[in-house]
Amino acid sequence: MAKGLPATGHLGELDVQGTRHRRRRAIRAFRMWLAAALMAGAGARAQGPPTPEQYVQQVGGDAQIIPAGMLKIDGHSAICGTRPTVLDSKLDDFAAAFPGFLILNPKLLAKIKSLPVKLWIHAHECGHQFRGPDEETADCFAVQRGRRQGWLTPEGLEDVCAFISPAKADNVHFAGAKRCEAMKECYADRSIR
Repeated sequence: MAKGLPATGHLGELDVQGTRHRRRRAIRAFRMWLAAALMAGAGARAQGPPTPEQYVQQVGGDAQIIPAGMLKIDGHSAICGTRPTVLDSKLDDFAAAFPGFLILNPKLLAKIKSLPVKLWIHAHECGHQFRGPDEETADCFAVQRGRRQGWLTPEGLEDVCAFISPAKADNVHFAGAKRCEAMKECYADRSIR
């Protein structure tokens, strides 16, 4: 993975209607970060990913950092170790992650009715923090975390599957139905992956 690119592609690039976004976010994020670093005279820092503060400064608008342990999703605490979460309503997907922090789009999340889906999105991005860039591994991390923490029931997993089912396969994601099948296997597996 090139330095400065997000640690994860995304959740399958779905919008609320289930259509695919174009895969430009990682390239835009990298270009934005590189240009800002060069303009600020911080060429050496451009070799690594941005900090949450640098990300918020560059995207502007209403983006804000929520310290680790302080994020609430529909009243439910959503924690990813010591990593903060950036809320960015301009993000062109539900969520993303850079090494060291998560990014959530609150406007898109507000359109989702299912709390388990919202928590799964957060846990999926958290999975990238702990398990790396592999999407299937992040999916597995998310469903196992949800099962252990009690917020993901078999019914909630069906909501997650319905959410991702329209997704087509791309260079980092399986098609939604295959992701669902793999997540169901992980959910049933009591060993931590």
